[in-house]
This record gives sequence, C-alpha cells and structure tokens, in this order.
Amino acid sequence: MDKQRAEQLLDKYLQGEATEHERALVEYWLIQRAGKSKSELDELPYVQRHAEMWEIISKSISVSTPRIKLWPRIAIAAAAVAAIVFGVFFFKAPGKPEPGSGSANYTNDIAPGKNTATLTLANGKTIILSDVKTGVIVAGNSLKYNDNTVISTEGRDLSSLRSVEMTSLSTPRGGMYQITLPDGSRAWLNADTKISFPSQFIGKERKILIINGEVYFEVAKNKEKPFIVVADQQEVEVLGTHFNISAYKDEGSTKTTLLEGSVKVSSLRGKRSDEETVILKPNQQSIVTGSSGISVKTVDAEEAIAWKQGVFIFNSTPLDPIMRQVARWYNVDVIYEDPELKTELMGGAVSRYDNVSRILKTLENTGAVKFKIEGRKVIVSK
Repeated sequence: MDKQRAEQLLDKYLQGEATEHERALVEYWLIQRAGKSKSELDELPYVQRHAEMWEIISKSISVSTPRIKLWPRIAIAAAAVAAIVFGVFFFKAPGKPEPGSGSANYTNDIAPGKNTATLTLANGKTIILSDVKTGVIVAGNSLKYNDNTVISTEGRDLSSLRSVEMTSLSTPRGGMYQITLPDGSRAWLNADTKISFPSQFIGKERKILIINGEVYFEVAKNKEKPFIVVADQQEVEVLGTHFNISAYKDEGSTKTTLLEGSVKVSSLRGKRSDEETVILKPNQQSIVTGSSGISVKTVDAEEAIAWKQGVFIFNSTPLDPIMRQVARWYNVDVIYEDPELKTELMGGAVSRYDNVSRILKTLENTGAVKFKIEGRKVIVSK
C-alpha cells in the first residue's frame, strides 16, 4: 500500500469510519510502535493525532520496501501491521539474500482461508455456518450470528441447546470463526481447530475443551464461576482475562500466552500427583510438553495473536513451523525435497489475506528456499 492509501486508512480511523479490522490494525501498530494507548490518542486534537500517527507509520515505510532488510526485534510487532498496510517482507536469520532471488513465477495459486465453521449439536445434528458471517452466538436455546441474524436451521431440532451436553464448533484447514459462549465469553478459532462446550454453564465452573487447534479467549468475569480450558495435557483456570492457547497436535507442545489478567496453568501428565502449576503474568507464555512438563518464558504476547489480526508474524522461526501455519490456513500439503530446509530460520511478517504465492515469493526472496505449487501441494527445495 502506498502513502496515499495509508493516509486514507488513517483518515477513516480518525473519523470513525474504519472497519473493525482496520481499527485493530491501526491501534495495534500505535500501541506497539509508539507506546501510546487509544485513550491517550483520543485526548489529542485531530490534526495532532493525524500528524503523530502518520509520523509513526512513515518512519516504517523503508522497512516494507521490496528489498530484504533486517530489523531489530522491537520492530517485529509493528511489522504485523506493516505487512498489511505496506506489503509483505521476510528475512533469513542470520544472513543476506542471494543476488537474483525473488523471481519466482507460479502458474498455480491458492486463495487464503476464510470465515467458515461447523457447529455440531449435542444430538449430533450439524449446522454449516455462513462464510459471509464472522461469528456465532450461543445464548440459552437460541443461535444467531454476531450481527444478530437468526441462523437458519432448516428443520433441525435445536432442543439439544437446552441440554448441558456438549456442543462443538470446528473450523477446517483454511477456516476461522468467532463464537460468543453462553456466559458471554468470546473465542476466536484459528484454522483446523475444534472446541467442545456445554450449551449452558451450570454448576460451579465454566469448562470447555480444545480438542485441537488454536483459540484466543476474552473471558467474561465471574468470580463465582472460574473459566477452565482443558487442552491436551494442561488445564488453564481464569476468572476473567485475555489469553491465547495453541494446542495443535502436530506441534508437540501446548502454548498458553497471557495478554491481560492472570491465569493458572496446570500440566497434567497422567497422574494427579504429577501436576505442575504456574501462574502467568501478562507477556508470559507457558509451554507444556509430555516429556518435560511445563516451562515459562517472557514473550511479546501480541505476536502470539497476530493470526487473529490477519497476519503471519515470525521472529527467528524455523521454516517448518512457518510452513505448518501456511498449510493450515491455505489448506495445502507441504513436501520438502531436502529435510534440512526445515531448520532454516526466518523472520518477518505477511498478510494472511493474500494468495499463497505472495508469502512463498517473499520467503524465496531470502535466497534460502524455492517453492513450486502442484495442485494443493507446495514443494520446498533449495
């Protein structure tokens, strides 16, 4: 995106005409890049707000130029928005691109994922949710989209919504969706994700199960009823907070990243006596594996939810986990001609709303790898 279009985005934001996605992009950048909150910006006169915002973004335009350029880690968070506002960029860490890289031309291409999910009721009935909507609300014995449109059930029996038996929501590879749970908590499901939950929260707790995948939660506060998420070999307990759980079975570990509030993460390795427990603070991430239990590290929590903002973002990440994310979102199979390429370290950001060819080309611009698309297969080579 050029300066003119970026300025148009800022104007839309400041005049209150930006979409939810556009507002999230601008606010995400400003908070990360300038250390300013939305309330602080609101206190400034319009002209000054526009000037400060444009100064912040214009300083970063050089980062997003087509040439590959390393940047300090502090700029990674800002890169999430730059990827959408100004284009895409990747770098190989460490090293520089080889001359002449980036000339890939793909005869085939694959569109990005979209909003799509399936709701399965306790009685086994399934509802394919609309791909022109972004979320579903489960409230009592009613179902509606998050724009208050009533969900057409085509004669399906919704009596199971009055039951406390488990209901499930699942996204396929190449899909994502949002759900408002019976208590008002909200959850965003990444691609290839399945959760299970009761249609009503009764008793002393609110418990849901992540069967597979990645989910970002904004939990409604209720001191009398803790919110509990069970995923693989861990249990997370909260009263009200914002956090992300990545529990893909092919990743080998379950990661819980806290953005706001506090959570208790328990690692359960078969026996209750083996339980390990940690309390996470904002910008901490717990990692649970079956063999080594639980560990905690400090992270940039906003990077963990970049997917929710419509961005892939990586910081010295091996190519293999990068391509696993690509595989889920674009619903492709990745094949390596040389397994050693899986360990190549990459960093950068790219929009999730572009076709797969664009992320592949930017990866090729590092000079470390090449790609070929065959049907729904992506072949990785030197």
